[in-house]
Amino acid sequence: MHPRPRTLMMLASLVITASPALAAQDLGAGGGEAEEKARSEARELVYTGDELFAQKKYAEALRAYQRAEQLVSVPTTSIEVAKTLAAIGRLSEARELAAAIAASPPTSGEPWPFMQARRRADALRDELDGRIPRLKVTIKPSPPGTRLKVDGQVVKASVDGASIDPGNHWVEVEADGYVAERQRVYVPEKETTTLDVALKPEPPPDRASAKPWIIGGFVASGAGLALGLGTGAAYLSARGDLKEACRQRTASCSEDARGSANALGWVSNVGFGLAIAGAAVGGIALGLESSREPASSVTWAVGPGYISVRGTL
Repeated sequence: MHPRPRTLMMLASLVITASPALAAQDLGAGGGEAEEKARSEARELVYTGDELFAQKKYAEALRAYQRAEQLVSVPTTSIEVAKTLAAIGRLSEARELAAAIAASPPTSGEPWPFMQARRRADALRDELDGRIPRLKVTIKPSPPGTRLKVDGQVVKASVDGASIDPGNHWVEVEADGYVAERQRVYVPEKETTTLDVALKPEPPPDRASAKPWIIGGFVASGAGLALGLGTGAAYLSARGDLKEACRQRTASCSEDARGSANALGWVSNVGFGLAIAGAAVGGIALGLESSREPASSVTWAVGPGYISVRGTL
């Protein structure tokens, strides 16, 4: 009478242990309806992940396992995530997760699948330790504040190199006063790849570019000042003659004479405006030039009808 029930129990045990993740999700069946729904959904996701993994559709399998882990976070689901990360080449992330699973403390009375998952995680961690490559970047020169980035992430340079996933990576090196370097490097599994980066000083600023603005600004300023002074003097003379003609009521007191005098005044104002603008442009350019090379010395002077620029640019 007893063999049949015993056989059924053995078959049930085999079904449970055949899929550790599912066995873990069946724990705590006495919980609420929401917990049972989460376990049921996680169970289906693990089934789906197993099928996709067998078909080597690792990216899709990873999404299914990760969703199951979000619903039921136990060692038996986490190890499936870790093994799939390793399968798609994310070895560093897989190693970190496997180490966390192996180091997780066992709970009192936990099922055998949990212990098996920790053993699998321990074995996977050891395997990945032998597979994860290292990238060693040698920077010459290496001034203080040098910044090393791998795939956009800041990495601390070390003598032994940094652990990195196998494959192609972008390496960037930045340092104040040097031209930034960017190189692509392929890192194979199980090897230490060395990359030599030679930094080049930034070229000195183009000091000649400011000189035309200095010279042109001050020349324009001088021309404008000369124009303003000359036409200003002519305007004052024309206004005096016009005033005298109008006082004596001669034919020279006319609208045309007034228009000519006003035109001279307008031209004089334009000349003085040009002088101010030219001096401003030259002064700004001179300031920029002086900041680039303090040794340069320029003096300028403005007087009635002239502008003088002297010095070394």
